[in-house]
Amino acid sequence: MSNQRASPPTHADLLFVHYDQDDPQNRSVSRTKASFAQKAHQRKKRLAGMERLKTSSLALRQRLPFAYDAASGFSRRRRGEKSKHDGATPGHAPAVATERLNDIWGPQSQLGQGFIDPFSTTSVPMSNFMNLCWHHYRHFILPLAYPLNSSPMGAWWWQQGLSEPVIHLTLLVSAAGHKVAMDTINNAPSHELQQSIGQFLGVQRDTIKRLNHLLHDPDVVAESTTLTVAALRAIEAISCNFDGVAVHTKGLNALVQIHGGLEHLDHQTLFQIYHSDIMYAALTDTIPARPLIARWRSEILQETMVFHSSSDLVSHLDKETTARLSMLGTSVFEAPWYSGLADTMRTLLRASQRLIQYYEAARLQTSTALLTDNSLFLVLGHQLLSSRYTAAADMVWEPRTVSCLLNEPLRITLFIYLNMRIWNFQEYPIMQRLVNSLRDVLLCPCPPSTRGSADPAHGPASAPTLTLSHINNSAPDVLLWILFIGAMAAQGHNSDTHAWFVHQLADLAAFLELREWEMAREALGGFFYTDQPGQLRGEELWKQVVSTRIYGHRTHEETFVLV
Repeated sequence: MSNQRASPPTHADLLFVHYDQDDPQNRSVSRTKASFAQKAHQRKKRLAGMERLKTSSLALRQRLPFAYDAASGFSRRRRGEKSKHDGATPGHAPAVATERLNDIWGPQSQLGQGFIDPFSTTSVPMSNFMNLCWHHYRHFILPLAYPLNSSPMGAWWWQQGLSEPVIHLTLLVSAAGHKVAMDTINNAPSHELQQSIGQFLGVQRDTIKRLNHLLHDPDVVAESTTLTVAALRAIEAISCNFDGVAVHTKGLNALVQIHGGLEHLDHQTLFQIYHSDIMYAALTDTIPARPLIARWRSEILQETMVFHSSSDLVSHLDKETTARLSMLGTSVFEAPWYSGLADTMRTLLRASQRLIQYYEAARLQTSTALLTDNSLFLVLGHQLLSSRYTAAADMVWEPRTVSCLLNEPLRITLFIYLNMRIWNFQEYPIMQRLVNSLRDVLLCPCPPSTRGSADPAHGPASAPTLTLSHINNSAPDVLLWILFIGAMAAQGHNSDTHAWFVHQLADLAAFLELREWEMAREALGGFFYTDQPGQLRGEELWKQVVSTRIYGHRTHEETFVLV
C-alpha cells in the first residue's frame, strides 16, 4: 500500500449530471459524458507518466557526481554532511551562493568530462577515458576540423556516430591523437606522454577491429565506412605515420571503387576524402591524387563570391577591423616582383587574400557562414599542392628574376599559413615536415647565372648563390613574412629548425630596422598575417626575435655565409 496521501478530488475529477436528463436517448448528455471520460483517461495517463518521470529522475540524480536540490537548482552536499556555512550570518549568503555555483559548474560536475554519461546516448560503452576524449573532441578537434560552423558539423558527426559505432570511435581516435601531439609539443613529463600514447593506441586498436569486421563483406560496405577510412587516413597523415597512411590509402582506393567512383559519394564524404588526399600529399611531398570533381565544387555555395568576384568581404565590419583586413596582400600586389610571378601563383595569391579576409570576417560574424564554407579551404589547399615551381637554369640574374625564385617559397608559406592559422594544425608533426620543406627551398642553390664573369656586379658566373640570399637582396620585405610564418610553425617542434628561422628573422629585422612589435605587425599585415584579439603567439615570437638580436646577434653580412 502506498504511503502517499491521495489528493482530494477537484472539479476536474467529477461530472455532475441532472438525474432527469440522464437518459441514454439524450445525445447531448451522452456526448458530454464521453468527452469527460476521455479527458479523465488522458489526465490519468499524464499523471502516471509524471510519476514515472519522478522515479527515473531520482535514479538519475543518484548517478550524478553531485547532490541536486530541485528547489534551488544549486549543488548541495549529501545529507549527513555538515556545511561549513551552517549557521552563518545572512551577510555570507552571496559567498555561499558563489561556492554552490562553482561546485555545479566545476570540472568534476560537467557531464562528459571523465564521468559516465547519465543519458547513455552513445553507440558504444564509454569509459572515463573515452568520455575525456569526447570532451576533448568537442572543444579542440571540432574547431580544427571545421574552422567555420563547427557546432552544426559536430552535430552531424554525432548523428553519424549514433548510427555507426566505428565512426564514434574514430572521433575518439582523433581526440586521443591530438592529445598525444599536444603532450609532445608541450614537453609533458615522460610518464604522462607514455600514458597518452598507450591510451591512443588502445582506442585506435578497438577502432581498427570494428572497421575490419565491417570490411569482411565488401558487397555490403556502407558509405559511412568510406567516411571512416578517409578520416583515419587524414589522422595518420597529420601525425606522420607513414605505415598507417599506406594501409588506409590502399583501403580507401578500394572503397571508392566499390561505390562506383567519387561521383556517387555525398559532399561530406568527399570532403573527408579530399582532406585526406591533401594531407597525404603534404606528407609525401606529392600532388593530390584525385581531382576536385565539378559536382562537389558546385555544391560549395559561396565559392563564386569568395574566389571569382570582386565584392567587398569586410566592409560590414567595424572600421578598425575593416582597415586591417583590407591591408592583407597589398604589399604583395604592389611589389615590383609581383608581375614576374607565374600566372598560377598570382591567382593563388588573390584567392588566398580573399579567403583569409572571408575567414576572419566570418569568425567575427558567424551568421554569415554557410555549412559548405569549410570546403573553400580544401579548394585552396588542393590548388596550392597541385602547383610546383622551379627556377629556370638559364635565367639572367637581375632584380626582376627574384620573381622566379619566389614562386615556390610563397606556395609553401601559404600552405603553412592555411594549416597553421586556419586549420590550427600547429601541434601536429606534419607541420615540422612543411617547415623543413620551406627551409630546404630557401637554402637551395640558385641555378648558375648566364652572365659572364666580366660583370663585376655579379662575380664569377659559376659561383652558387642561395635562394635565401638572393631573395634577401631583392625582396627583403616578403622574406620577413616567409621567415616569420616559418618560425611560428616550427615552434615546439625541432629546436634547431626553429632557432634557424629565428636567427634569420633577427638579422633581417635588424637590416630593416624593425624593433617594436607594432611596426613588425604592420609590415606582416601587408602580406598575409592576421591575429584575433587575445592571440599573442606572434607577439611572443617577436620578443624572442628581439632577444636574439640583442644577445645572439650575427651581422647581416655573416648570416648568408654561415647557413
